[in-house]
Amino acid sequence: MLEIRNLKSLETLKKATELLKNDWYYFLWEFLREIDENNDELMVLLMLDNKNLLITCIHSNKDKLPKISDIYYAANIFENEIYDYFGKPTINSKNHILRLHNHPKNYFPKRKIGKPIIKNKDEYIFTNVKSKWSVKVQVWPIHAWIIPPAHFRFTCDWEDTINLDIQNWWIHRWVEDYFENEKSLENLLKASEEIAWDSKIAHSLSFIKIIEKSSNIKISETTKLNRIILLELERIYNHLWTIWAILNDIWQWYILNWFLEIREEFLKLNDRIFEDRLLWWVLNFWKNNIYLDEKKSKKILKTITKINDRYENLLKISISSTWIYDRLYTTWIVKKDTALQNSALWIWARASWIKTDSRIDDEYYENIKLNIILWENWDCFDRFNIRSEEIKQSFKIIKKVLKRLEIIWFKEDNNDKKINLTNWYYIWKTEWHRWESLHLSYIENWEIKYYKIKDPSFVNWTLLEYAVLNNIIADFPVCNKSFDLSYSWFDL
Repeated sequence: MLEIRNLKSLETLKKATELLKNDWYYFLWEFLREIDENNDELMVLLMLDNKNLLITCIHSNKDKLPKISDIYYAANIFENEIYDYFGKPTINSKNHILRLHNHPKNYFPKRKIGKPIIKNKDEYIFTNVKSKWSVKVQVWPIHAWIIPPAHFRFTCDWEDTINLDIQNWWIHRWVEDYFENEKSLENLLKASEEIAWDSKIAHSLSFIKIIEKSSNIKISETTKLNRIILLELERIYNHLWTIWAILNDIWQWYILNWFLEIREEFLKLNDRIFEDRLLWWVLNFWKNNIYLDEKKSKKILKTITKINDRYENLLKISISSTWIYDRLYTTWIVKKDTALQNSALWIWARASWIKTDSRIDDEYYENIKLNIILWENWDCFDRFNIRSEEIKQSFKIIKKVLKRLEIIWFKEDNNDKKINLTNWYYIWKTEWHRWESLHLSYIENWEIKYYKIKDPSFVNWTLLEYAVLNNIIADFPVCNKSFDLSYSWFDL
């Protein structure tokens, strides 16, 4: 559900944001849209009880932006993004640089119509922490895994970390620009699957839902149920990968490969049922390209039944291990107040006892009773347990959906539906293993004129800077895996 409020001035927008925070609205997003040579539109997205509120203001592109980060600290990183992309600073603020690494120093990649306010960008200034025994440790430029480059600069006082500066997002992939310029919806659907290799279903489904919503297309219950199964299968194999990575970083080789073996079982199942291990090209507008039948459903049920007991035994071994408990318990704590201040999402929120799950407000899951899994010790052990319990819940959800499908096998609507986009703002969140893929589109003259994607890692890296305090650098790998954050753009 999306409510939109168009306000007349930037000052009014800031005051409205402050009032909404007092009403317990949760901050999700801040972004900018170019309108013409003289005007921009600032948009702030908030959430209350899984209902979204978008407040917007069309203003002169010569105006400096209000500092929303004075109200919601998490807005700081979005203000830096606007500064870096559009050359628009906030009032009374020295904006930091997010990425300068693959384009000229004073180039503003998303400013295409108007002119930037600032002419010269400053270099990124790392935090200077003064301490008698402090030492700086840099992790740079290539990390241990074969992943995009990252820059972590630790400041330590003896063994304790007292500060961490993070510089990521070195690669600007022009994904949003492609969505705004490509006219073929089929090509855009393919592009949505390529946003992140581990979330083809989540990202493409967010895009599909926007197109279906803007065209007022009603899909059948069979299609919805098939899509739920795809989402949960994607959630399972990704959570298993993260659990494996956590155990790998605390040297639990005697058990970690068993989790990897279970993950491989699900990837093989994907290949047998949907003809691709990572579920490529299964979804389509108003329908799916591949549907479950009775034979395929039995294969899924058989796999889950076979794996369930083995998985439960593995969890018992893991949780009862004093080594695993000692390495994860009280390691890299994010308390509830810190999580709220930084607008924490999904597992980082739930491990800090913040109740959130986008599936509650998703029409696909309206007849499925969800258990929002919470933990309250705020540490790596909690994040491990939440992922473990999420997998068990996904098993139950898939079983429920398969039972429902048995009743409606032959009720599929195969009639073609016309896609006629309607002018307006559209937003969709799809819950996945890193919380949700959040897509916003503005349609004008029956075409996509603006497209914005938010990945959960973008805002949650700031939480890592809090979690590291008073911990040793040696614990950084396991904490990093327990957060499961992306180094690149849009959670690649």
